[in-house]
Amino acid sequence: SLYPGRGFSSYGSAIQGRRAAKTAASFIKSSLRPRVKKEAVESLIKDMWGPRNVEKGYSPQWVTATLQNTMTPLHIIYIKDPRRLDGALASIEFLRKHCVPKMIARDGHELRMAHEAKNMLLNAEMKLRSGLFREESRGTHFREDFPARNDKDWHCWVTVQQNAEEMQMGKYK
Repeated sequence: SLYPGRGFSSYGSAIQGRRAAKTAASFIKSSLRPRVKKEAVESLIKDMWGPRNVEKGYSPQWVTATLQNTMTPLHIIYIKDPRRLDGALASIEFLRKHCVPKMIARDGHELRMAHEAKNMLLNAEMKLRSGLFREESRGTHFREDFPARNDKDWHCWVTVQQNAEEMQMGKYK
């Protein structure tokens, strides 16, 4: 099989996103209208505007730069080792738990950036946990401790699901 190099994963993501959107639209058309409690809506609105109410803390630009510095080194993004992935994961978890709640947004632009930074951290955590979970090498995913491709156990999609406060990893064949 041929695998694209760096930067080409966005094409596959766009295709997968399009398929997901079509499936979601179909599901919505055949579903009953959900009932949402007023308190849940108010909580979401409060969270959405939260960074506008923070007076001292971190800029979304700083959080994003720190995230990028954590995720983009060759020894994290391409040549993976569990110890290094665990270290990067600890950094991402720290940012998510301690810095995201203290991000400052002085205007609408920074508010958008704060939400983007929060979502980028979630995405980074999913990538790191998936990299730790997949115990083989395939395409641009290379594990030093599992240098060979293993179709018997890993010819599958890795799934990530949020359960309570923890991500659950799984396989879908």
